[in-house]
Amino acid sequence: MLTVSPPWVPTRFDPDGVVEVVRKFLGTLINVYSFFAMYANVDGFRYEKSQIPVENRPEIDRWLLSTQNKLIAQIDQFLRRYDMTKAARAIANFVIDDLSNWYVRRCRRRFWKSEMGHDKISAYETLYEVLYNLAKLLAPFTPFIADEIYLNLTRNKQGEPESVHLTFYPKPAMPEFRFRDEALEERMDLVRKVVILGRALRNESGIKVRQPLSRLLVLAKDQTVREKIASMKNLILEELNIKNIEFIQDVKELTVKRAVPNFKQLGPRLGKDVKAVAERIRSLSQTEIESLEKQGELKLNLDGREIPISLEDVEIKSESSEGLVVQSQDELTVALDIRVSEDLLIEGLAREFVNRVQNMRKEAGLDVVDRIKIYYQTSDKLSKAIEKLADYIRNETLAEVISPDSGKGTYSKEWNIDGEKAIIGIEKVS
Repeated sequence: MLTVSPPWVPTRFDPDGVVEVVRKFLGTLINVYSFFAMYANVDGFRYEKSQIPVENRPEIDRWLLSTQNKLIAQIDQFLRRYDMTKAARAIANFVIDDLSNWYVRRCRRRFWKSEMGHDKISAYETLYEVLYNLAKLLAPFTPFIADEIYLNLTRNKQGEPESVHLTFYPKPAMPEFRFRDEALEERMDLVRKVVILGRALRNESGIKVRQPLSRLLVLAKDQTVREKIASMKNLILEELNIKNIEFIQDVKELTVKRAVPNFKQLGPRLGKDVKAVAERIRSLSQTEIESLEKQGELKLNLDGREIPISLEDVEIKSESSEGLVVQSQDELTVALDIRVSEDLLIEGLAREFVNRVQNMRKEAGLDVVDRIKIYYQTSDKLSKAIEKLADYIRNETLAEVISPDSGKGTYSKEWNIDGEKAIIGIEKVS
C-alpha cells in the first residue's frame, strides 16, 4: 500500500495490486535470499566478519555496495520528511533493478565455482551484507519478512540482537555506509544503458539472448564515454551474448543511402526517358549519392548521352546497413549485427539444449551439486551442436556422460528445440 500512495491519501484497497507487489517486489526479494541461502548452505559459508575489504573487491561488488549506500542516503532524506511512499519505492527499485536483475544475474557463475577463492568469498560477503542491510531498511515496511530474513542471516552470528527491530536503522553517517564510488556508479549506469538498448534490439529482431551474435556497434562521439564503456566491455559481452564490441564515430557507418526518383520533377523534363533514368537513379552507388549531395548535381550516362540530375530530382533516404538493427538513447546509438553464421547457430542450439537439461534438473528435484548423465535422440543438426560443444554442456549441466542413446534416464522428456525434435533423458550419478 505504501508504494502506491502516501498513507495520508485515501486509497481504495486493491487486492490485485497487493498480489502484484507481492509478486514483483517481495517475490524478487525472497528469490534473491533463497539463491544466497541455497549456495551458502552448499558451500558452508558463514559470515562472522568481512574477510575482504571493500576496496579489494571486484568492481561489480563495489558498485552494489556504493549503490546500496546511495539508497541509504536517499531513504534517510525521505524518512526525515516522512515520505514513506518514495522510501518504499526506492527500496523496491533497488531490489528489483539493481540487486536482482543486474547484480545477481551477472554474478551467478561466481557462486557456481567449485573453489572457495577470493572472488567467490567476495561475492558471498557482498550479497550477505546487502541482504542484511535490506532487512534493516525494510523493517518499518515489512516487519515480519524483514525479521525472518534477518534471523536467518544472523542465526550463527555472535553478538547480534534478537530481532531486526532491536537494531539501529541504517544511516548514511555510520562508518559502514560511507563508501561511495560515484565514478563507478556512472560507468555502470552507462553500461546498463547499452545493455538495455541491446536487449531491445534482440526483442525487436525476435532473437533470443541464448543465440550468440557476432558484434555490437556502439556510436559514442565522446571519447570519455567510449572509454567508460570499454572498461566494462566484458559485462556487456556476457549480458548480451555478443562476441565483440566495435566503437564507431560516425552514424554513416551504420547506414546506407538509397536514392528514390522524384517523378514530379523528372517526368515533365525527361518525357519518354524518365523510366530509364529512374532505374539508373535507384541503382546509384554510395559514392555517387555522396557526390550528388556534395556537388548538388550528377551526370548520368544513358545510352551514350549525359543526362544531368540535381538534388531536386531525387529523394535520398538513409536505411540501416544490411544485417544491422539500430536504436538510440540520449548520447548513445547502438547497432546489433543480427546475421547468424553456422558456428553461431551451432552454439545457440547447444545453449538451448543446456537450457532444457537445466529445466529437467529442476523438474526432477535434483540438487544444484548433483552430477548427472544425459541421454538424447535428436536430428543430425542438433546432434552436431551437442557433439561439437560437449565440454561446454558438461560444465554447464554437471554432466559426466552425454550419450546419443534414447530410452535411458530416470527422467525423460520430449522437446522442440528451435524446430528440432529432441528426446532427452537424465539420471543422477549415484
